Amino acid sequence: MQRKIVFIAIMSIAVNAFAAAPPPYGKLTVTENLIRQEIIRLGGDWESGAKPAIVSFRGDKFTSRHFEMLTHLPAMKYFHADGCAVDPFALACLTQVRQLDRLDIVNCQLKTTSFSLLRGNRELREILFDSVVIPETLLNELAQLQQLRKITLIECQGITGKQLATLKSALPDVQFEH
Repeated sequence: MQRKIVFIAIMSIAVNAFAAAPPPYGKLTVTENLIRQEIIRLGGDWESGAKPAIVSFRGDKFTSRHFEMLTHLPAMKYFHADGCAVDPFALACLTQVRQLDRLDIVNCQLKTTSFSLLRGNRELREILFDSVVIPETLLNELAQLQQLRKITLIECQGITGKQLATLKSALPDVQFEH
């Protein structure tokens, strides 16, 4: 009888200890948790410590309206978009993420000439473009992002050597990889 009571007491303590453990993504607000669930449901990624640090939209399930979720994640440091459409509304939403340090745009349709909006992201230091068509207007807007320290261009189309040289001269402190 005494063993049964001890066993029940130990199980009770173990269950309460498990219930009191912090969630695997740190302490999230209700909004952040709903956003995390939606991003994961759509096939995106969410890596985090106490607050979301890295968020990825992967695939065409993510539309412009999904970028609005990012406005509720002001502490996010790194955003990776892969296979989504990036339009002026999406970029306007990214301007609300004040701690954004790195932005990756991979295999996305760029439906915008609004990259100059990112001037307000003072923490933004690095942009990577991979397998995208980059129009000349985008290069002109990138030249306005004086806070950048690195621009990576991988398998991008639409850039001539002359345009790249002009961009490099406009951003002398930026490291270019291509």
